[in-house]
Amino acid sequence: MGVAPEPVVARAASTAYADYAPGVVVEAVNALVPLGKLGAIDAIETHLSSADLERDPQEGLLLVLRVLFDVAPPAGHPPLNLGGSVPPAPPDPATLPRFPIVLIDDVPLLLVSGYALGGDTEPVSTYVEFYREHGRLRSAPLTPPAAGAGLLEKYETAYTSAYGSPPSQREVEFVDAQLSRR
Repeated sequence: MGVAPEPVVARAASTAYADYAPGVVVEAVNALVPLGKLGAIDAIETHLSSADLERDPQEGLLLVLRVLFDVAPPAGHPPLNLGGSVPPAPPDPATLPRFPIVLIDDVPLLLVSGYALGGDTEPVSTYVEFYREHGRLRSAPLTPPAAGAGLLEKYETAYTSAYGSPPSQREVEFVDAQLSRR
């Protein structure tokens, strides 16, 4: 028997990007996958309906949705309208299709520590509707490898491939900190 989805969805929804821990998203995705596409969407919508969206916009769910669903080209995952990020999305979105997440060996790593907001963000419900229409639920739960496993090096390779240059030391440290919190 799996983990009840509501507590893990709530925990993932309130994830602060600066203190992101990949295991929170892994746990939420793995609790939602067995529910099927419509069950997973229903669980997320049920959570959103009881959340105080003014106080906490539940933006961690945007990360869960990007890992929980695959989206076939040409639609691809929608850009997150949360403001400017460092790094910005890569020049070719196909190189990091889940941006700001990169999935390395079933470990969802966050590339950005936050966004500089220039106005209102789109509510999570907008993205839920997109995935209802265009998303294909991942076929199996995430199975991240044991600690180590060369994940930091694989992240650096994916980043360099997407941006044409390696990540900054600060970006490497940000991802390395995530790996220590998984």
